[in-house]
Amino acid sequence: MSTSAKLVLADGTIYLGTTYAATGSVYGELVFDTTMTGYQHSLTNPSNANTIMVFTFPHIGNVGVNAADAESDTYWPNGVVIRDPARIRSNWQSEQSLEEVLEKVNVVGIAGVDTRALTRRIASLGQVNAAIFTGEQALDADVDLVAKVCNWQPSSTADLLEQVSSQTSYVVEAEDAKAKVALIDLGVRQATIDQLVARGNTVEVLPATTAASEVLDTQSNGVVFSSGPGNPAEAKAQVQLAKDLLDAKVPMLGIGLGHQVIATALGFTTARMPQAHRGPNHPVYDIASGHSLITNQNHEYAVNAKLGTQQSPNTDYGNVTVTQYSLNDKSVEALEANELPVITVQYYPEDSAITVNEPHPVFDRFATLMATGE
Repeated sequence: MSTSAKLVLADGTIYLGTTYAATGSVYGELVFDTTMTGYQHSLTNPSNANTIMVFTFPHIGNVGVNAADAESDTYWPNGVVIRDPARIRSNWQSEQSLEEVLEKVNVVGIAGVDTRALTRRIASLGQVNAAIFTGEQALDADVDLVAKVCNWQPSSTADLLEQVSSQTSYVVEAEDAKAKVALIDLGVRQATIDQLVARGNTVEVLPATTAASEVLDTQSNGVVFSSGPGNPAEAKAQVQLAKDLLDAKVPMLGIGLGHQVIATALGFTTARMPQAHRGPNHPVYDIASGHSLITNQNHEYAVNAKLGTQQSPNTDYGNVTVTQYSLNDKSVEALEANELPVITVQYYPEDSAITVNEPHPVFDRFATLMATGE
């Protein structure tokens, strides 16, 4: 590692550090993640495409990486910011070191940064663009580096979805299948597929650009819109698909971006949050039960809706109930259509499903919708 590395924020703040993993220069939205040993899950989560990821936990890489824990076959951030890279990896599942994997897949990194101070900076700024410059590219005048960051434009949602979605359909069979699910791949995590299959659903994964007629041709019992990156207001084709499936009264489950896409199809608007929800330990309140959930989340947009039951802005779809909200900022965490077989959640429900046999409110409710339509 060398000392010629700079993290440059669009507001002009510059952090010095050492090069880590691949070298070069990369741009992205600066996001932070609060996981400790789950860094591989975050790095392979398609929702983090084209970001620069800051790990708030100071010691990263200590358990290495392995194929079993990957949420996809790609490491999605353009860059990573780490305080103290692990000198050794020590875990019975470890197959490679994090640094060697990131170098191989060309993820540029910077180490030696006070990531907790940086996280506070991000929290004060809200969403912020940044770049990592290493080697000779870090030697340019600081004012020129800041100008480069300010001139950088992030990818459109359409480009992001094309990047993260499967380009062809494929089927994952369940043993003794009880139902078939069509999954619209907006950047699906492997955990979503695993949980659906383990609970007796054969899953046909479809590209993000799939038309409603193609979905209906699969003769599935229900449709899942997966999590993924981007601005839901820009996901025009996916919102139209959701509208077509609402009109057909198809049972649907939306997760993450899928939650926002279905909500937009129902007529609700979305807005960029002052502070994104990323990482574990986000408390969510379930209104009906009075219980709190501790959830894993990764999103910067939220659905604009009042708590409780209300007429959907698209009046063709009847009433919709906000069933859960964030205890941190009161943002919408779950919706249920009262007259259609549709539920959505903002967080990752797969991460609270420890075993297949335990009751699970999201997957069990979706199974009921598929079986009965209500």
